[in-house]
Amino acid sequence: MTYAGSTTELTGADARWPISNQAAGGAAVALGSLGILITSVLYALSPPAATLPAQPFDQGLALAGAIAGARTMYAAGTVGILSDIVMTVGVLLVMAELLRRGRGVAGAGWAAMVFSVVVFTFVDAMVGYVLAPVAAIKDGAAVFTGFKHLFDVLFLLGTLAFGAGALLALSNDFASSAPLVSRPFALGGMLAGVAAMLSASACFVGLPLEQGVGISIGVGSAVFAGIGLQIARAH
Repeated sequence: MTYAGSTTELTGADARWPISNQAAGGAAVALGSLGILITSVLYALSPPAATLPAQPFDQGLALAGAIAGARTMYAAGTVGILSDIVMTVGVLLVMAELLRRGRGVAGAGWAAMVFSVVVFTFVDAMVGYVLAPVAAIKDGAAVFTGFKHLFDVLFLLGTLAFGAGALLALSNDFASSAPLVSRPFALGGMLAGVAAMLSASACFVGLPLEQGVGISIGVGSAVFAGIGLQIARAH
């Protein structure tokens, strides 16, 4: 069961191509999620001590990893920040459409995901353009350590916000009489959200579950690529 999105009225030749907020938002979510999935693969190809919020922090491993993984980290950051922009637009459009239709709980979940993507814009910028160059500076270990700690906490905060937002939005949709998302995709997104919350929370208290953080973001982006397509096609 679906609802129709609001249609933007166009004039002239463009009138033949009406685009609803829902269709545009879903398409942007799908495209942005696909880019984030590619970014996650590039993160995985880089040294984890540099690209994940490793617990406990090891300065030597992180420094060596940032230097050794400079190329893949640059690629991850570049694809990531571009994908984050697209994803932000899509999530905002879906959130606005839900709020316009009075679905405040689901809208709040998508709002949390907006926050997550904005935070990850800074995470991806740091992994691509800050950590490796700073690691290569002679006697720059202290500066690198400061940036790496900031990177780690932003990574965990963004993951936690994504997990909470996905769980809230999709559990509400799962129980709705007019869902945007099929139940298998909603359930997959909810499970990814729970995994993201648990692994990020564990890392915040010093437990070594950083691989779970990375995997939950990768799996979540794959699920949301499908969710975005479903939302776009359901307008």
